[in-house]
Amino acid sequence: MVFSSENPFVGPVPASIRLPKSPLTGVLVQVRFPEILSIGKTEFIADYQECIRADYPFHKLDQEPYWELNNDRIRQGLVPNWRFTDKDRQWRLSLTTSFVSLETRAYRNRVELIERTYSILQALSETVKPSMTLRVGVRFMDRFHGPHWKNLSRNLRPEILGAYSGNYRENFSRTFNEIACDTDVGSMTSRWGYMPANQTHEPEMLPPVSEPSWFLDTDSYRDFAEPEDFDAERVKVRVSALAHRAYGFFRWAVSDEFLKECGGEI
Repeated sequence: MVFSSENPFVGPVPASIRLPKSPLTGVLVQVRFPEILSIGKTEFIADYQECIRADYPFHKLDQEPYWELNNDRIRQGLVPNWRFTDKDRQWRLSLTTSFVSLETRAYRNRVELIERTYSILQALSETVKPSMTLRVGVRFMDRFHGPHWKNLSRNLRPEILGAYSGNYRENFSRTFNEIACDTDVGSMTSRWGYMPANQTHEPEMLPPVSEPSWFLDTDSYRDFAEPEDFDAERVKVRVSALAHRAYGFFRWAVSDEFLKECGGEI
């Protein structure tokens, strides 16, 4: 078995390899900004919709519950969440009073992800005009099942398999591992483990399947202690760097044999 020897948290990242049979189930980009209450008003976001309507023609307004603990009192209410989707329902843009996000289950490459992200941020900058950026994050969700599951010990690095590579895994009902660490572009939280049939820890990005599987959930992000001025070009660069670092962790976690199994040319 051949695994990348590079440090997955700093330094060079292996070149991208196209995987026709990718284990990726979902990708999410989120950019947080100080709360803009007017986003809940239809007339306020009409100009934003007009900017993105060619790419995301469908929309609806969801009201999502929230709970907040303040001075030992629980406040609750509803947060407006505007949902915009493309004509094929493969990409979904969400806009709330404090963040914008873009998610897909039809991820093809980082170039498309970055271009789409920049487009919605530029439109946001021109219409809604957030003043600052508080947080930028990119999340990738992978699932190993079917043929990938049968060759799990060959496909995944021993550090990722952990106790599951031992002699008693038939007694495990599920496993869940997590690391939180610093990287050269921000921070990363990664979770992974064995998931039994018909279960998931993240229904939106990892719908359950009717067979055992292994998941790898990588969240690469940057929180700003001193908020940055909101600038679409700068955020685009942040998103690209975070996605690049997340890919480095994926390449560290899987073997070259796995990449070939997915149709990659090594």
